[in-house]
Amino acid sequence: MPETRNMTFADREEYGKLRDAVRRFNLKELSPVASDCDEREAFPVDVLRKAASLGYVGPHLPEQYGGSGDYYAKAVVYEENCRVSFGYNLSLNASDLLFANNVARHGSEEQKQRYLPPVIRGEKIGCWALTEPDAGSDALSITTTWQKDGSNYLIQGRKTFITNAPIADFFIVIARKPGSSKVDGGCAFILERGMKGLETGKPFKKLGGRCSPTGEIVLDGVRIPKDQLLGTEGSGFRDMFLSLDVERSYTPLSSIGLAQACLDEAVEYAKQRKQFGKSIAEFQLIKEKLAVMSAELEVARRYVYYLIELVAQGKRVSKEASIAKLFASNMVNKAARETIQIMGGYGYMREYKVERYFRDAKLLEIGAGTSEIQKLIIAKELLK
Repeated sequence: MPETRNMTFADREEYGKLRDAVRRFNLKELSPVASDCDEREAFPVDVLRKAASLGYVGPHLPEQYGGSGDYYAKAVVYEENCRVSFGYNLSLNASDLLFANNVARHGSEEQKQRYLPPVIRGEKIGCWALTEPDAGSDALSITTTWQKDGSNYLIQGRKTFITNAPIADFFIVIARKPGSSKVDGGCAFILERGMKGLETGKPFKKLGGRCSPTGEIVLDGVRIPKDQLLGTEGSGFRDMFLSLDVERSYTPLSSIGLAQACLDEAVEYAKQRKQFGKSIAEFQLIKEKLAVMSAELEVARRYVYYLIELVAQGKRVSKEASIAKLFASNMVNKAARETIQIMGGYGYMREYKVERYFRDAKLLEIGAGTSEIQKLIIAKELLK
């Protein structure tokens, strides 16, 4: 395909080949276990390791640590994963984007050498811990604290709703200096499982994303060597907002992958299901549902690909990321509802995948910033 000014990375041949390869891998390795893992609430570690061996874990991370430095490849893998198992990608994303990307952006050379290669190889799993029992949308109100203890740091507090907490080997924990306020006094620390005073709870029982374990982290006087500080002292909250922009830029790909899966199911069912002597795909109201689903999906996909290009260029994307997340999360929840409506009673049954898609989609209006918060961010940017 010749280059054009309006071409996005997704139109380029090499990413089409990557998409096909990831799709084949997921159909062979992930699809056969996706429903069972959801039912058992078990993360498919074996699939993660096989994916890592093919370069599908952390492709956006720097080449010298095992990645390929390709933010576009990460987007393609992300979407294709969510087309098969949202929960699998949720945990993968927490490890190679929320944890590893923060280490790559803010870590020392020693930290990058220590933590990035095992995550990229799928040998270790990371997580990023911000949310607390009384601090969700208001991220700056966290009460987990750090204080100096000689050449070390002491951390005290509790985190909750942390993706991968029950299975993580590595943790990035955001804490605040006692007495500080707003964006001042924040620090990010890299912790490892087994540190004295660090405990994780059992996985929560959830509506969706059930193969991705989510849980609590208890930090009871955890002593951390100074070389485990991520970034510079006091920069934790500023770095955090940069991280949230990147996370929100990729999160809409979950919506796109899930919506594509819904559309695939709806089209196939509509062509096969017979009522009143003909396939329901011939009914105008069914055609209308399919057409709107397809149109909204493609609009979301094109905008998000544009957004990922801005991220890859290192540009500030607060407003654009919030627009993408708001629109795409609304789109996928509508697509899941319409697919169940098209499939009728069959769509309501747990033996059909769309029931899982419907449950998974709801988190996309909550996680990485609620839809309400996205509206506030967009309005704030407009009114500057």
